Amino acid sequence: MSAAFELLDDIVRSGAQRFPDRPAVLRTTSAGGYGFRYVELDSVVESAAAALRAEGLRPGERVMLSLAGSPEWVVAFFAILRAGLIAVPILADTPGTALDSMAALTGARALVARKRTTPQSATRAGLCEIAIDRLLGATHAPGNAPVGCSGAATALLAFTSGSTARPRAVELTHASLLANLDALLRVRRVGPEDALLSMLPPAHLFELMAGLLAPLACGARVVYAGPPLPNRLIDALGRDRITHALTVPALLHALYEEVLEGMADGSGPRQRADLAQSVRRIESLRADELDELRAEVRELVGQTFRVLCVGGAAVDPLMARLLTPLGIGVEVGYGLSEASPIVSLGLASECPPGSVGRPLPGVEVRIDERAEIHVRGANVMRGYWGDPATGAEALAGGWLHTGDLGRLDDDGFLFVTGRLKEVMVTAAGETLHPEELEPYYASPLFAEHCVVPLKGNQGNDVPTLVIVPARKELTSQELQDAFVRLRASAPARCRVTSLVRLAAPLPRTALGKLRRRVLAEELSAEKEAQA
Repeated sequence: MSAAFELLDDIVRSGAQRFPDRPAVLRTTSAGGYGFRYVELDSVVESAAAALRAEGLRPGERVMLSLAGSPEWVVAFFAILRAGLIAVPILADTPGTALDSMAALTGARALVARKRTTPQSATRAGLCEIAIDRLLGATHAPGNAPVGCSGAATALLAFTSGSTARPRAVELTHASLLANLDALLRVRRVGPEDALLSMLPPAHLFELMAGLLAPLACGARVVYAGPPLPNRLIDALGRDRITHALTVPALLHALYEEVLEGMADGSGPRQRADLAQSVRRIESLRADELDELRAEVRELVGQTFRVLCVGGAAVDPLMARLLTPLGIGVEVGYGLSEASPIVSLGLASECPPGSVGRPLPGVEVRIDERAEIHVRGANVMRGYWGDPATGAEALAGGWLHTGDLGRLDDDGFLFVTGRLKEVMVTAAGETLHPEELEPYYASPLFAEHCVVPLKGNQGNDVPTLVIVPARKELTSQELQDAFVRLRASAPARCRVTSLVRLAAPLPRTALGKLRRRVLAEELSAEKEAQA
């Protein structure tokens, strides 16, 4: 499908011709249902692009986009591209100091945001502030597309949200993004009758690719949910006849709590054990009992809902075993900004437990001698904006060095096992991965937990358990006792020696990825300050 597109905004042009009167992007019914049909979207994008050019912006200049997911975000994004500019999407709640740094790194000329929430730092950063309402109300006569814009031109700069405290700007062309779109549509398609509920920030490429570009290329509806409150999301699934939804594991578990909370017996906080209990109950049901339960779930989520697409972090295999018998598929995958972003995809019910599916067509994956995942294909980035040396290092030998650890099984399924930079080497010379230790330290007393490497006196890594208590009133002794019991039951090589208690939630990206390295750096700095 995307072979017919040379530029990303061709998706909108094509939609206006093929699906003119079908709804393209809109808000949920509970939020007023405001939005645009395909022909309207193309028209307003054209006027908004002309308005951007009238601001004196020239092809190739960078424009930051700071809005929450909404029809307005879609208009601004495609208008930036149609004007021949380079989009720099950022999270709507990006702090002013971070915005300053991003503007300086990319050399951005302008910022599109809501006037009432435009960061004050825009003025300090020398950005021309453009209110989204001004673009939506533009009445400029449509202008000609900028000369010389082609698929090889840079389309957007995507800030990474990995483990480093200083994210980089990934340079992606129209061609690389369209290559990823083409690969995705070759294995997963929706149609004009489908509707996708958008719950994740559109500044992240997983949401942009699977949650916007792919549906629009197929004539489907994209419905914006607003604040990700589980009860509102569940209401939208039925009222807006949603067929697909993108989410992250944390939100998936929140939806489980909301939809299936009555399935777990007992009282107190529901933890992994309750999920396992729910799975056992479903798998023990007779056919007629399962039909009855499936009907109850359908009363909540609607008759049309079919697939949850999960990105950002690993999915508990139990979740797929829970939802699949209820008629809800769970799509898992792996990707990164540098790959535009999707590398692999698969239905959890068809994948080995823990797998993130098979690589997309045209996307090559290999595992090197350190178990690092390497990726090659037309979807791979051009490099890091303003940092050619780091980009060249990441693309050494013609392969994208992801920094992720993994393996491929004999059937071509990919497994992601950790981060190369998070590997811990202990004083005993053992190499450990946080992910292999963490399952041994799950407890009802811990709302969250993870293992991070802190530096020991000899420069070695000291695997340290970091926990967030499930209840504020839990004493240090109660938490320490739980830790001692868990440690005693873990295999000898997985016995963590130190415990750190946090009052705040563990630091995560907007897609729910745990920022272990950032947490380790913060804890190490605190330790040094106290020494």
